[in-house]
Amino acid sequence: MSPIALAIALLVAAGALGGAYWQGRQDGRDQCQAQDARDEKVARIAGAAAAAISAEAISRIKVQRTTINSEVQREVVSVPQYIDCTHTPATLNRLNEALTGLVSTPSGSDSTRSSDAPLGGGPIPPR
Repeated sequence: MSPIALAIALLVAAGALGGAYWQGRQDGRDQCQAQDARDEKVARIAGAAAAAISAEAISRIKVQRTTINSEVQREVVSVPQYIDCTHTPATLNRLNEALTGLVSTPSGSDSTRSSDAPLGGGPIPPR
């Protein structure tokens, strides 16, 4: 084999090897871009689903207020022991009714849940 033919064969082999390397790099880059696009799409879908679920949960929240100010204000003025954070039995019943939504009858034996009773919370234990 002549030296020129050998040099041409080595040059062709080096060119083929370089071309294969370049093609492999292009394929790897394309795979990385495709993976990034998939990840971004999944993140977008998950974010939209989380936003929809949280919006639904927030829309189901009901704000409920119970006002007992006038009854408690009379007690604050008329009962000096209120300063020590103690309640009379009547005020304790009113506070428990406001927290639980249970309306006690005068006999105290029967109670019913009002329709606008707040969810959660519980009665205040007596001291």
